[in-house]
Amino acid sequence: MEDMTTKDKKDPYKEVAESLQLDEEEEKHGFDSASSEEGASANKSRAIDETDHDFEKKVEELTELVAEEKDKILRLQAEIENVRKRSVNEVSNARKYAIESFATSLLAVADSLETALSTAEQTSDQLEAGVELTLKQLRQAFERANIEAIKPGIGEKFDPNWHQAVSTKSLDEIDENHAAGVIFEVLQKGYKISGRVIRPAVVVVTG
Repeated sequence: MEDMTTKDKKDPYKEVAESLQLDEEEEKHGFDSASSEEGASANKSRAIDETDHDFEKKVEELTELVAEEKDKILRLQAEIENVRKRSVNEVSNARKYAIESFATSLLAVADSLETALSTAEQTSDQLEAGVELTLKQLRQAFERANIEAIKPGIGEKFDPNWHQAVSTKSLDEIDENHAAGVIFEVLQKGYKISGRVIRPAVVVVTG
């Protein structure tokens, strides 16, 4: 009876040893978990640092690109302004020199007219020759300035872009066979400069 009681009785040292072993395993497991969490946290921190570095690098690249594009725009604006100024100067000079050239051509016409008036004794033939010479000089001046005469023909269709009708002629009053709306008489020829009308031809139109 006594032997059985002794056999069935638990060993208190064995229980303490098992408890210590269990505590060591739990502590080791807890340490491993903590180490794993610390490692994950470190990896996450490194990833964040790398992301921040990449972001800063990208911002620097974009900043440089914006600065380059801004410099290009400023250069382009400066070039456009230079072209505009050159164009204004060229137009101004073209107008100035065109007027000077035409004025120079008219000086010869003025000289001829003054000579004709200052000649005391001249025949009608001399006067006619002087007028023809002056008219030739004037026509040359007109030609150099691209000034052309508008001289419509009789029977030509009336065109309001080139002609100005001051009166109409009834078909009943006309002996010739004319259609309506054509030029019956030219009272004054017109002029155009570089294709643009500066004075329309004054005409009488059939109606």
